Amino acid sequence: MLAGYLALLAALAAGVLTAVAVISSTTWAVLLAIIVVLWLFAHYVLRKRSQTAQQGAWINRKRHPDLWRLVDEVAEAAGTRTPDELRLGPEMSAQVREQGGFRCLVVGLPLLGGLSVGELRAVTGHELAHSSATSAWESRLPRSIMLPYWLIAKPRIRARLAHAQQVAVSASDEDAAKSALAKLPALEKVWRDFRHSAAQVSYQSRTPDLVQRFHTFLATTRGTDALMGAGAPEALPAGGPAWELLTEPDKSLPYLQRQLFEELGPDHSDTPAENNHAPSGESGGESGVEPGRKSD
Repeated sequence: MLAGYLALLAALAAGVLTAVAVISSTTWAVLLAIIVVLWLFAHYVLRKRSQTAQQGAWINRKRHPDLWRLVDEVAEAAGTRTPDELRLGPEMSAQVREQGGFRCLVVGLPLLGGLSVGELRAVTGHELAHSSATSAWESRLPRSIMLPYWLIAKPRIRARLAHAQQVAVSASDEDAAKSALAKLPALEKVWRDFRHSAAQVSYQSRTPDLVQRFHTFLATTRGTDALMGAGAPEALPAGGPAWELLTEPDKSLPYLQRQLFEELGPDHSDTPAENNHAPSGESGGESGVEPGRKSD
């Protein structure tokens, strides 16, 4: 269906160029076509590459086998291949980025403090299943171009989301999947508010403990009320934080947060931090994290 939709857009564009050629001249039509193609290439291809390249903290499979084992098992449940690379990013989300067949799974570091292991399995399974059924063109093309297609393909998109939810249950269990998918939007809002209000303390003293403090906050009455106010379900399953999957989390968590220091901080933006590299003498460091490297 997507191929037919893109072919229709190409035919419409050809019709516009033909009209321009008839009304003015062929030269103007060719120049217009060249300008449009160059603009699209620069705006949606080059910019996309610059935004996705080397973002997040690289996770060494040998150093953190438990986290990688979770990804392997969830990918099998989703019926897709394991990502080539695993990184931790600053967002309260999980996202698959694919370029030239190379797949990178970016798991938000805040998820490790806001979800249990079972809930993380559900969220990761949902993302892997959804991304494997989604064409790269759907995420690469601008919304203004894809909006008519999304309206036409609503039944197919609903079926895709239903399949992703089934995979989330298969990857964990029904309670964890329902809890994770229901409270994730609330977690995003509470994390955003918490980061803006509490990050200044950590970042003035340059103490990389924001994710740990967020986990502690969620266990308080204020944290529970904040989640409920943001729309989270009332009954949340108990369970330790997903950062338990990291090897030596008491060392790994501070190291990871140093790698994402600027991105996690109060002045966070969508652009990658300038200082996104391992400190001198730490090739992989205690946590096995080495931005700019590919996983084994």
